[in-house]
Amino acid sequence: MDEEHGVDGHGVNGERNSNKANASSSHSPVEMKNESSAKKGSQDSEKGKEEEEAVNTVPYYKLFSFADSCDILLMVVGLIASVLNGLSMPLMTLLIGDLTDAFGQNANTDNTLRVVSKVALKFVILGIGAGIASFFQVACWMITGERQASRIRNLYLKTILRQDVAFFDKETNTGEVVGRMSGDTVLIQDAMGEKVGKFIQLFATFIGGFVIAFIKGWLLTLVMLASIPPLAISGALMSIAVTKMASRGQAAYSQAAIVVEQTIGSIRT
Repeated sequence: MDEEHGVDGHGVNGERNSNKANASSSHSPVEMKNESSAKKGSQDSEKGKEEEEAVNTVPYYKLFSFADSCDILLMVVGLIASVLNGLSMPLMTLLIGDLTDAFGQNANTDNTLRVVSKVALKFVILGIGAGIASFFQVACWMITGERQASRIRNLYLKTILRQDVAFFDKETNTGEVVGRMSGDTVLIQDAMGEKVGKFIQLFATFIGGFVIAFIKGWLLTLVMLASIPPLAISGALMSIAVTKMASRGQAAYSQAAIVVEQTIGSIRT
C-alpha cells in the first residue's frame, strides 16, 4: 500500500510539476509580448518627447524682423565699415610688395629712401582708415545687436505673461522661461551682432585677396586654389559640430534650470 501511495504521490507531484511547467511555458509568450509592448510604449513615449523637444528652425533673415529704422541705419553703416575693414588686409599685401620691390630694384640709396617713405606713408593712411572702419564695424553691430536682442527679450516676456496658467503646467515652467531669456537671447544677440560684422569682414578679405591675386599672378593663384576644397570641407564639418554642441548645451541648461527651480521651490523654512 505504501508503495502504491508513494507511486501515486510521485505521479501527482509529477503531474503538478508538468502542469506548472506547461503553465509557465504557456504564459511566457504572453509575458514576452507584454514586455515587448511595454518597451515599445516606452520607446514611443521617448520619441514623442524628442518630437516635442524638437525646435522648428526659421530662416536667418527672420532674426532681423524686429529691427527698426535706426537699427537698419546702423546695420548699413556697419556693413560698409566691415567691407572696408576686410579690404584693408589685401591692400596691405600690395604695400608690402611695393616695399620689397623698393629694396630690390633701386640700387641708389636716396631713391630707395624716397620710395620707402612713400610706402610708409601709405601704410599709415591705410592703418588709420582700417582703425576707423574697425571702430564703426564693432560699434554699429554691437549696438544694433543689443537693441534687437533687448526688444526680442521684452516681447518674449510679454508673450509669456499673457499665457494661461495651464500653459506653465503643460508646455513650460518658470525655470525654463528664465533659462531661455538668459541663454537664448544672448545667442541671438551674438548671431545678429558683432559676429555678423566679423563674417562680412572675412568674406570681403577672401574676395579681395583672390581679386588681387588673380590680377598680380593668375597662374600661381590657380595652383594655390587646390587647397581651398579641403579647407572648406573641414570648416563646414567644424561648423556642424559646433552647432550640434551648442544645441545640446542649450537643452542641458534648460533641463538644469528646471531642476534648480523645482529644488528651490520645494524648500520650506
